[in-house]
Amino acid sequence: MTSILSNYTSERVIKFEEFTLGNGLHCIMHKDNSNPIVSVTVGYKVGSKDERKGLHGIAHLFEHMMFQGSKNIKKNEHFGHILRSGGSCNAFTMQDATVYFETLPSNGLETALWLESDRMNSLNITEENLENQKSVVLEEKKQVFDNAPYGNMFNDVFRNLFPGSGYEHSVIGTVQDITSFSVEGAMNFHRNFYSPSNSVLVITGDINYGITENLVRKYFDGLRTNYEISRRPNVIAPVENSIVEDHYDNIQLPAINICYQVPAAGSHEEYALDYFSEIMANSESSRLYKKFVYEEKLVRSLGIMNYPLANSGALMIKAYVNPGIDVTLVREKLMNEVKLFADEGCSEREFEKVRNSLEFSSMAKHLKVQNIAIETVFNHLNFENAMRINEDSERYLSVKKNEISEVVKKHVVDANSVVINYLPANATLKTNEAENR
Repeated sequence: MTSILSNYTSERVIKFEEFTLGNGLHCIMHKDNSNPIVSVTVGYKVGSKDERKGLHGIAHLFEHMMFQGSKNIKKNEHFGHILRSGGSCNAFTMQDATVYFETLPSNGLETALWLESDRMNSLNITEENLENQKSVVLEEKKQVFDNAPYGNMFNDVFRNLFPGSGYEHSVIGTVQDITSFSVEGAMNFHRNFYSPSNSVLVITGDINYGITENLVRKYFDGLRTNYEISRRPNVIAPVENSIVEDHYDNIQLPAINICYQVPAAGSHEEYALDYFSEIMANSESSRLYKKFVYEEKLVRSLGIMNYPLANSGALMIKAYVNPGIDVTLVREKLMNEVKLFADEGCSEREFEKVRNSLEFSSMAKHLKVQNIAIETVFNHLNFENAMRINEDSERYLSVKKNEISEVVKKHVVDANSVVINYLPANATLKTNEAENR
């Protein structure tokens, strides 16, 4: 069958111009003059995996600190400048990187570059700002994780799936560590990890290459070069034995997470596992959804997340179980279906349907300059290859039907698992009351 996007794929090649400043900052530019907008994205090669003991959460805290003012920008004025330019900005922290991005009309390019260079060079780290953002992060931790239903489920998975590695602890950090951060420690963190040579600047959209390069040199060429990055190797130990861990929480529906270590970002297996995820669970017409949500009515919803990281990956099968249904029974039924997939594979129709869907989505996301910028940041930080963005659809097309079941057998069926169950707290109360009677 001919791919639905084969003609479009062959014609759509995303091109880049790249250069590196004397201080080590690497800049990647992509010109798309179809709309008068531009995206400016800065990726720093520092995430929660780079944190030392006693500093868990500092990478995420710095995501907040970077909006608290710098030499020429007042507190919170970064947002103000971007909004007045007609744009938007945000940031996110992950295990492997911290990324900041602005999307705005193309006549605001110089404003965005000025803002990013100022906070890269001279962040305003004061006791007042630090204590304020500690409070903000602690409140975020309470709302998003500690007091939210199933809030720490993802953290519980990583704690068991990657023990002893940089991926073991949560990105948000611990209360004890967050409250203990000092101004001196924060300044050292910024001085080392937020250096030009530990970052990549990606500019996409309605630009002129020559003018843009001159602007980058104007605002970033004179930035400092001194830094002392000390990274420990992120050693990923295999899961030696399968683990089942129960957590009782203030929830109505039990939740199951069946998790596995899988190969790192960029591997051929990553793309094969995306096929598996889509065929089995990630739409209402998928195998598990039809069988367990609609037909047997065992679960309210389910999905499979393939989460690639620089040094490993995590595959998570998640299901929210209907009241009164035994979670162990559901887990066994789910895994029986996974084993059946590994033994028999998928049909030609399933394969072609998901193949076309993955190819389409891998191309469609590149219609936005912001998506191109963020993907390029990770392609540079992980692979030092911006052009890899053009290989995405081809990597999906290179996956053979029989390979999918082979990868699932190796990394799921024949592998040790980490199972995290979240159970309603009132279930234990009812059990205890019955035992007392």
